Amino acid sequence: MNPRKTLEALIVALFFILIIYLGVWVRLGTVNTTTVLDYDPWWWYRHAKEIVENNFHAPKWDLLSFYPPGRPVEPFQGWPYTIAFLYKILSSFTTISLTRVAILSPLIMVALIPIPAFFLGRLLSNNIGGLAVALFAVLTPTFLGVSMAGYSDSDAPVVFHMFLSILSMLILLKYSKEKL
Repeated sequence: MNPRKTLEALIVALFFILIIYLGVWVRLGTVNTTTVLDYDPWWWYRHAKEIVENNFHAPKWDLLSFYPPGRPVEPFQGWPYTIAFLYKILSSFTTISLTRVAILSPLIMVALIPIPAFFLGRLLSNNIGGLAVALFAVLTPTFLGVSMAGYSDSDAPVVFHMFLSILSMLILLKYSKEKL
């Protein structure tokens, strides 16, 4: 094994871990909140709670929106299911509440964002480009305000899935050209 390549891979891995840590660290200022912050994140939390209480079935009608009489619940909402799924996983190891999981869920998603962002940047350029894309993905100022701990709005998973979708599409195009 080439020692220079090994050292380069270790340095890239170290910077990658540092980017994940930095992305989570800057969002920890609101981690000690006792409730979910703001109205929209509360809406996502409330639906995650309904999903957990109804054995992973979303209700068909939301009585608290547009009261009275309410409104139908959209059937394909991935973020409350993600919060509920994270709760089921974490509650099997610890005694954590659903509220606490909703507070921590943006941090978990922010920690995952650099993965597809790095591979997308690396696919388009090199390791340095991948690290730059990962850094800018988690530290964009407008994204910071809507992905703080406790602010469990759908912005963090949207950014994650955007990078994952673009990366998947480019990989598909790359390998489909090779097959032709």
